[in-house]
Amino acid sequence: MKSSLTLIFLVLCSVCSAQDYVDLAKFFYANTPANQFDSTTAETRVQEYGMDVTLPIELKNGNAFLTGFYAESISTKVNPAEPNLTSVYSTMLKLGMNIKHSEKWTGTYLLLPKLASDFKSIDANDFQLGAIALLKYEKRKNLNYKVGLYYNSELFGPFFVPILGLYYLSPSEKLEINASLPISADINYKIFERVRTGVSFASFVRTYYLNEPFQGNPDNYLTKSTNEVYGYLQFDLGKSIILQTKVGYSIGRNYRVYDSDDNITWGLSAFKFGDNRKQLNPDFKDGLVYRARLIYRFHLDE
Repeated sequence: MKSSLTLIFLVLCSVCSAQDYVDLAKFFYANTPANQFDSTTAETRVQEYGMDVTLPIELKNGNAFLTGFYAESISTKVNPAEPNLTSVYSTMLKLGMNIKHSEKWTGTYLLLPKLASDFKSIDANDFQLGAIALLKYEKRKNLNYKVGLYYNSELFGPFFVPILGLYYLSPSEKLEINASLPISADINYKIFERVRTGVSFASFVRTYYLNEPFQGNPDNYLTKSTNEVYGYLQFDLGKSIILQTKVGYSIGRNYRVYDSDDNITWGLSAFKFGDNRKQLNPDFKDGLVYRARLIYRFHLDE
């Protein structure tokens, strides 16, 4: 359940938590086995790749200016009767501030304008505007709590996600917990000097405008929604280069097409109010997801 949100949030957690590092760049690739459509023998895979870059600029007063960008590509079949895959893309800017309000409280505030569509053409239908406000309370050096709110002008209507979370690092620095619910959660443990193992959860809601007609209808949008649970291994390839290899399972996954005039009143996390939309395509089943991430990590003690 999230609108470009899980990857953004992982970056924000680096900037505003008790972590002693910031992940400046992430590159990811994901693929699935063949997934069968409901009530048919047709199958499809889902392939994703992209990158997430953050460039914090520290100011003299302890605050930081935040900028960066995010880009992704997703390819899958949304109509089992069609031989070709549907590909959608998004590009997003990140512009904001990390402000130290007091000794214990820090705030992160971001504007998130983006284009999200099949990029067959670019116009106002492809544009969405998001924003996030996140407050962090530092209980101890190795423990803090987070509360915030995310908003995005999704193509189905205004979408809000309240955020509650925490970050904890054990005194031995072997156990790390980073939770920003209901968006993401990660628990990992160092098993060797350069190897960690962990479990993670990510929830997605994203929308993309379809400039190309769907089944003869000229004006539609695609909604991606899924919850993914992973087990993973993390390898430190160097002081700043990290590789994560993940195997997970999607829960409640769907890629649904709607007419652009078919909207909800508003959405709050998993709840959608005034949702009487008519789905134009069948769903395909949940299944395995394979994901790899390459991370460039800057350590704050360097």
